[in-house]
Amino acid sequence: MLRKWISFAVIVLVLASIAVAGYRYWQHSQVHPNTEDAYVSGDVFSVASRISGTLLTVDIGENQAVTQGQVIAILDPRDYEAQVQQAKAALDEARSALATNRAQIAQASAKADADASKLELARINLQRFAELYKRNSAPKQPYDNAVAAEHVAVADLAASQKALAAVQANLTVAEQHAKLQETRLANADLTRSYCTIVSPVAGIVSRKSAQVGQVVAPGQPLCAVVPLEGEHIWVEANFKETELRRIRVGLPATFHTDVEPDREYRGWVASLSAGTGAAFSLLPPENATGNWVKIVQRLPVRIAIDPGSNSDQSLRLGLSVHVEVDTLAKARVPAAVRTTANQGPAR
Repeated sequence: MLRKWISFAVIVLVLASIAVAGYRYWQHSQVHPNTEDAYVSGDVFSVASRISGTLLTVDIGENQAVTQGQVIAILDPRDYEAQVQQAKAALDEARSALATNRAQIAQASAKADADASKLELARINLQRFAELYKRNSAPKQPYDNAVAAEHVAVADLAASQKALAAVQANLTVAEQHAKLQETRLANADLTRSYCTIVSPVAGIVSRKSAQVGQVVAPGQPLCAVVPLEGEHIWVEANFKETELRRIRVGLPATFHTDVEPDREYRGWVASLSAGTGAAFSLLPPENATGNWVKIVQRLPVRIAIDPGSNSDQSLRLGLSVHVEVDTLAKARVPAAVRTTANQGPAR
């Protein structure tokens, strides 16, 4: 009989322990919402060529770490170097024409000045012969010659001024042509620079498809670079709508991956999505039917990762994680996050 009472007491004690543990877990989950429907996400930068050409060298390998600005591949530059030389020759020709035009302007300006001096002298002679003719001190022939010389000087000056205006107009055209050739040379140099393809960010090379000798088209992906630190990597946690009441931007969060279950990463709630996953799915559910069943929806919550927790860049995109948010703590948004939020979306 005593043994039965002892067994009964043990069972009651075990059940009570389970009940207490369950209550504590429930109480903890109320203020520490958690989910296993979470994955590591991040930016993936596609590296592509801006111009067409043949790959001369490919300087990276799959899963290789690269730095920002590191050479990924080089296109055969000979065609584009020829375009640069052609643009330089055209620019030299335009500048030579501009110098010739300026010399023509100087010559036309000198002739116009000379014709103006001749006109001034002709008018002086005409005035002198006119006074002598009025006093009958000179015959009419010299006076007529002075009148004719004055008319010729006026015509010569008008012709010189028109010629000067014409070459000045040609100067404007020549200057515009020289600027156009300068622009074409700059564009040719810029296009030539596109033969060297560099990494836009520091990260790990993935999805490499570039091969030496391959002919690529503009915009054709050669590889992808995945940065594994900073704001380029985050956790996308899908919380139930019943758990969102306490979740706010800035709340601290902890998570661990299935790769290292005992390692704890730290972060904070960066933002909440504008809609649930069902709202943005390719085929959203049609609830205006007779066969409606209520399903608890999940809202994507972005968890920013503390750089100190991922200093070794151990997190990889797509890893499954278990996230827990501490809703009792005070929400604190880092200064860098506040600055980005004030400036609006970065992408």
